[in-house]
Amino acid sequence: MSLNFHRQSFMTPSFEQPTTLDKFVSPMLSGLLIVFFSFAYIVLQMLDANESLFLLINHASQQLLSDALAAHLTELGNGALVGVLTLLLVVRSPDLAKRFLIITLLAAVVIAGLKQLFNDPRPAGVLSIEEFHIIGDVLKKFSFPSGHTTTAFSIAGFILLTCQSFALRSVVLILAVLAGLARISVGAHWPEDVLAGAALGLVLAFIGSYFSQQSFGPIGNYATAIFLALACLIGGLTTPADFPDIASIGYTRIAFSVLSILLGGYFIIRLLQTFSAQKKAAAE
Repeated sequence: MSLNFHRQSFMTPSFEQPTTLDKFVSPMLSGLLIVFFSFAYIVLQMLDANESLFLLINHASQQLLSDALAAHLTELGNGALVGVLTLLLVVRSPDLAKRFLIITLLAAVVIAGLKQLFNDPRPAGVLSIEEFHIIGDVLKKFSFPSGHTTTAFSIAGFILLTCQSFALRSVVLILAVLAGLARISVGAHWPEDVLAGAALGLVLAFIGSYFSQQSFGPIGNYATAIFLALACLIGGLTTPADFPDIASIGYTRIAFSVLSILLGGYFIIRLLQTFSAQKKAAAE
C-alpha cells in the first residue's frame, strides 16, 4: 500500500490538490439564495408583474449594453462553455469530477423535462416583436424555466458548495446573475423563467453535491473528466448559433472547443499515467 501511495504521489503534478467533499462550504448561503429567488418568483406572480418587468428590463438594457455584450453574457449559461471553464477546476482538483458529472446530468435531464412539461411561450410568442428588443434568433416556445439560467446557477451552486475561495464564489455568483438578466435583455425569457431557473439551478447543485461526497478515485475521476471534455466539445460544435449575426460568438465557441480538446488530452495523459503507475505497483 505504501509503495502504491508513493507512486501515485510521484505521478501527480504539484498543481493537483485533493478536495474535501464530505462537507459543504457555504450551504446556508445557497439555502438563502434559493429562498430569495423562490420568494421573488412568488411575489412576481402575486403582483402579476411578469410582462411589465420583462419590458422594463429589456428596454433598460438597450441603454446599458451593446447587442454583442448582451449576447456574450447570455453565453455564460451555455453548458458547453461553462463546462469547459469548470473543467479547469477539475484539472486543479480531479476529485471534483464526480460532483460536476452528477450536477451536469441532473441539469440536462430536469431542464429538458420541465421545458417539455410546461411548453410555455416565450416573449416573442406572446408579444409583438415591435414591443421589445430581440437579439439573435426569434424563439417562441419552451420558455419555462430558463435553461441558460439554470445551467449558470447550477455551476455557481457547485462552486459555492465546494470551493473555499470567497473571490471565486463571488465572481461566479455575479456572472450567473448577469447570465440570467441577459436572457431578458436578448428577449429570450420572462423574468419568471429566470427566477425559477436560478432557484432550480441552486437546488440541483445541492442535490448533486449531496450525492457526491466521495470521489470516484483517480481512474474514475480522469475517465469522467474525459467524458465531460468530450461532451463540452460536442456541445460546443453542435449547439445552434442563437446569435448568427455576432461573429465573435462563433469565434468564442471555436476557442472553447479547442480548449476542451486540450483538456481532454490532458486527462487522457493523466489516466494513462495512473494506469501505468498502478500496474507497476501491482507488479512489484
